[in-house]
Amino acid sequence: MRITISGPPGSGKTTVCGKLSEALGLKAVVFGQVFRQLAAEKGLTLVELGKLAEQDPQIDADIDAKIVETARSSPDIILESRLSAYMLTRNGIPALRVFLEASPEVRFARIGIREEQELQHAIEETNARQASEAKRYKMYYGIDITDLSVYDLIINTDNLTPDEVLQKILDAVRVRTMLVKDPNAIPDRWGKRPSDRTVGELLQGGVIALDKPSGPTSHQATAWARDALHLDKIGHGGTLDPYVSGVLPICTSKAVRLTDIVLSSDKEYVCLMKLHADRSEERIREVMGRFVGKIYQLPPVRSAVKRQIRIRTIKELEILDIRGRDVLFRISCDAGTYVRTLCIDIGEMLLCGASMTELRRTRSGKMKESQAATLQDLTDAYIFWQQEGRGEWLRSLIRPMEVLADPLPKIIVKATAVDAVCHGADLSVRGVHMLDPEIRKNALVAMMTARGELVAIGKMMMSSDKLMAADAGVAVKTVRVFMEPGHYPRMWKYSTDLEGYSPAE
Repeated sequence: MRITISGPPGSGKTTVCGKLSEALGLKAVVFGQVFRQLAAEKGLTLVELGKLAEQDPQIDADIDAKIVETARSSPDIILESRLSAYMLTRNGIPALRVFLEASPEVRFARIGIREEQELQHAIEETNARQASEAKRYKMYYGIDITDLSVYDLIINTDNLTPDEVLQKILDAVRVRTMLVKDPNAIPDRWGKRPSDRTVGELLQGGVIALDKPSGPTSHQATAWARDALHLDKIGHGGTLDPYVSGVLPICTSKAVRLTDIVLSSDKEYVCLMKLHADRSEERIREVMGRFVGKIYQLPPVRSAVKRQIRIRTIKELEILDIRGRDVLFRISCDAGTYVRTLCIDIGEMLLCGASMTELRRTRSGKMKESQAATLQDLTDAYIFWQQEGRGEWLRSLIRPMEVLADPLPKIIVKATAVDAVCHGADLSVRGVHMLDPEIRKNALVAMMTARGELVAIGKMMMSSDKLMAADAGVAVKTVRVFMEPGHYPRMWKYSTDLEGYSPAE
């Protein structure tokens, strides 16, 4: 899918573009950097280059032609540019067109920090750049940049973190790729987007990336997190040995029932391995390269699983540094891969023996080390929320439980069918609004509202193709319900009674 990211300076385009590229695995081309590079080559400021472009239309023409050429070169790419949405629309190139907006005060503050400028200087330079852009685009293309009708999605980033903006775009991406079973489903006027939940609501169904220290067991670290947050029900997804540190997903309250999904997600580690004899760097790299792909592993004697040969996939194995007998490497692998055993196997192939010295988990599923909070962070953030009414910090540490359902294919449930599923009913074909393509029969699926709320987990009773062709029958057998009844209307079909319906608080 092609995606364009546009917006005024300071709206967060480049940051979000980078996050989106990482999340979707798509190449991102930032044309703002092309303009900056051109200014640097000419020894000009951005404002000065803008003034020059007012006199020389070829400067903008070359960049804008490059936008179109780049878009045509790939159907799956992200383009960050002020005019990318307009250029692609005029040339009939399909794309999801996203516009990020923010108030002038917020944008000026961001630019001042980024460029290390005084606020007044940031205001003057930004206003000059915007005035020049508006003049050139109107003069050369007849484009009014205040006309946002060309965009599919407009997001105000004033009070959103980059991750929250990213999630809104990912939601839009998913919807565009879904199959529409009933195009006449009534608009969703109920419920609440996960990003709009209060701190208290997130604690009743959220997930935290805990930065587990070396020393305590995963159970001990989870218990300390439970006490810090004053929760009754909490659980972790994916045990780390006592002397292994890093990302330990902590599920709160209702989200505890999603830990099996966390357990099955892939992992990433950074490991320090010590060889028991000297080997050349060339030989080390050659041998370790053989372990990328499917491997056979026998779990260690002291493990929580049955000790039998099993197959695991090593997706990436990158050597970061080699110093004497110490080898530092990063590994991305299937859940259930024993890195300690991998080190032993590498040592055997090198005919010298090897052992794991240190290990740190840097990612579990989509939860990354950069998002991880320490136990002290949780304690302090909770106190700020309870004693001073400042919940922003704690809110930033808790992600909605819906992120745990990301690996599952999705079914969007009609608003009028949600409450029945909340009571444990199976989802009928007539209750389906949209669904992911290519879902197989018997696959585990996440039943969601149009607002992105997780209603339940269920088992698909027919494939996507058969569901699209069916007029009746059970589409999904409900397995686990996560949403409490009463938030959506208690009926399967639309009626005029819904006009006065007020969902329970």
